[in-house]
Amino acid sequence: MLLYHCRSDIMDLQLPMEKVSFGLNSTEENNKINVALVATGSFNPPTFMHLRMFELARDALQSEGFHVIAAYMSPVSDAYKKTGLVSGDHRLQMCRLACETSDFIMVDPWEVRTICSDYGVVCICREGQDVNKIISDDEILNENKGNIRVTNDLVPNQISSTRVRECISRGLSIKYLTADGVIDYIRDKGLYRNQEDKKDDF
Repeated sequence: MLLYHCRSDIMDLQLPMEKVSFGLNSTEENNKINVALVATGSFNPPTFMHLRMFELARDALQSEGFHVIAAYMSPVSDAYKKTGLVSGDHRLQMCRLACETSDFIMVDPWEVRTICSDYGVVCICREGQDVNKIISDDEILNENKGNIRVTNDLVPNQISSTRVRECISRGLSIKYLTADGVIDYIRDKGLYRNQEDKKDDF
């Protein structure tokens, strides 16, 4: 999860703007630092946990006095060559469907590539992971640990794209693991299915 301060040239960036909100025109709001959140990943497929990360990051930053104006899901390109990675076109469309009901999450078709020293990172802890150790063991993260905010989820959620794909390949239901629009899209396009397994109950 990446965080960047919004500068006066944000309008020059080729980003979707339809859900961007700069808040109320009050002195208190005007004194807050505006930030936008960007999450990169395969989103193969996007899940409710991906969307939940944005909510957690927004809560954490707003509790520190920032104003989150928008958030972007930015799927990795097809050049990533990850096993089982469906095409970028499919993943972009699933991300758009997943964030339809969000008031601030959008999809950025260009993979954002940034470094910790230029921007900040909001890290969402997953149950069973030692985030502090991960940071200290990584040279780049450790050097820039002052730019990293770690936040815990009070309601741990272990939904992952890998587990969703496994359910689909086994013909199991993925209802309530991702948005209904994403489920319909996966079914319509026949994504993540084993050829031998034709059950249609997810």
